[in-house]
Amino acid sequence: MIRQQDILCISTQDWNDLWTRKHRFMRRLAGQGNKVLYIEAAASLVSLNLIRNDPGRIFRWIKGPRRIEDNLYVATLPLLLPFFQMFAFINNINSRGVTLLLKYWARRLNLRNFILWTYTPFSYNIAKRLSEAFTIYECVDEFSDSKGLVKPDVVKRMEERLLKKSDLVIVTHENLLRSKISLNKDIHVISNGAEVEHFKKVLLAQTTVPWEMLSIPKPIIGFLGSVQYWLDFDLMRDIAVRRPGWSLVLLGPVGRLARIKKISGLPNVYLLGKKNYETLPAYIKAWDVCINPYILNKTAENCSPLKLYEYLATGKPIVSVDMPEARKFSELIAIAKDKDDFLSQLDKVIAGLPEDAVSIQARIDAVKN
Repeated sequence: MIRQQDILCISTQDWNDLWTRKHRFMRRLAGQGNKVLYIEAAASLVSLNLIRNDPGRIFRWIKGPRRIEDNLYVATLPLLLPFFQMFAFINNINSRGVTLLLKYWARRLNLRNFILWTYTPFSYNIAKRLSEAFTIYECVDEFSDSKGLVKPDVVKRMEERLLKKSDLVIVTHENLLRSKISLNKDIHVISNGAEVEHFKKVLLAQTTVPWEMLSIPKPIIGFLGSVQYWLDFDLMRDIAVRRPGWSLVLLGPVGRLARIKKISGLPNVYLLGKKNYETLPAYIKAWDVCINPYILNKTAENCSPLKLYEYLATGKPIVSVDMPEARKFSELIAIAKDKDDFLSQLDKVIAGLPEDAVSIQARIDAVKN
């Protein structure tokens, strides 16, 4: 167990984003007596949606690290030069400025011989300039498959350099292990997990369903997580159109590249946006089925969807596309081969409601550890 260490974490998410393993790990490490500085996601001058939704972000870096709780500090970077995920020389220029700022913040917090814990391959140029004692690269996705202002070959070269420099590598899926083990032998799989005690509040009588869920007709098909481009919006549209008596509820922030127009105009689709982590069990309590509708591609082959573990922790029935992480729980999750089969699986689950207590508890038990 890591104790009495200083940790500088370069994240790909803001602290107030959808709660993930990045937040949990750093909060847990801070609670164990380590001093943690969490650096929020890098944003550039072309991040218009981000700036429009949070104009204060432009100047937040001037304040430096802000204390969240004991031993845990969060800092926001200034806006960077754009296209750093497409051109190595721009990433290098950005990294020089970011490195100077991180060194300054580390001195302010008296971080010494710190562990650099990074989630982004674009931090290689930062890592090589910092005087950290130990470097951990935690890879949660195949970044070279990302969409947007990204060049896969640039991402791959950056990541290869970071993998070689890192003292320890953590990946979330066995496929990521296989693709990266040639570049670093000290690499370990830690798949996602869920805070079971939190999500099984779905079953408690005192958990009250929020008012906005009460007016939504049942049965309710629910999705929890970031509404991003890797989701199969054609599949979700097919469900909503072919079963107009069902309600499709999506709970989570909508990404810029998400093809949300495919479903947003349908009368039985409800986009409720991001909700406070503490309230999630109350929302899910109203759902009849949880869905995992990824597009089946390289992203799905290499990821460990956090939502699967959180769904299981609620005990609710689940229908998923046929991806490796879902197959780990094939006895507990209905896995569909195509769009027609997905709808058929949903029909079966809904026809079998309410479920028996044994089935519900089996899902919770599967993620207890």
